[in-house]
Amino acid sequence: MKKLTELLSFTVCAAMLFASCEKTGGEEVTGGNVKDYKFLDATSYTDWVYFSFSEDKIVEVSDYQNDLSWDIAFHRGDLRLNGGASGIGQGEAVNTQETDWNAVTEAPASGYVKDEIGTITTNFTGTGIETAEEPFSQTLSGWITIDTSNPPPKYTYHNYVYVVKTADGKYVKLQIYDYKSAKNEGAYISFKYQYNADGSTKF
Repeated sequence: MKKLTELLSFTVCAAMLFASCEKTGGEEVTGGNVKDYKFLDATSYTDWVYFSFSEDKIVEVSDYQNDLSWDIAFHRGDLRLNGGASGIGQGEAVNTQETDWNAVTEAPASGYVKDEIGTITTNFTGTGIETAEEPFSQTLSGWITIDTSNPPPKYTYHNYVYVVKTADGKYVKLQIYDYKSAKNEGAYISFKYQYNADGSTKF
């Protein structure tokens, strides 16, 4: 009887320890689930495409500077976040300078930059380009270099891993890695991200 009691006690303790470790590991080590979003259509020169990390989908936005439903937006190779000059949210970004996804395990404590007004291309014709001054993230838009000096355009992917804050201040690890569709068409953005819904800084 004594041996049976000891065995039951050990089993209960082991189960409690496993559950505790599993929960701690999930919150402190792995953060949110890693998701891969392929071929987001950002081909328009005039319209931005707005995306919610918490919803994992494109959202419809009519007044982007006064709307908290979106976190990040895409326009060709440009990106904007819901913060700074682009919105009323807490969005901002830092470039970790890492290109290895697994090397970034925690959000930096400082270095975040908010969106500012800058020059973007709003039309591309056979005789040249048209530009406009709009808010966007100069930090995130460094993910790609597009050389149009000699056709066809040449694309250089820098594969930086960024950490961004969402409209409500949650942390996201982000890597934008492709500009082409499955048919090799330009301005189709593929990216992966890890969204920490609980506000954790660990990835």
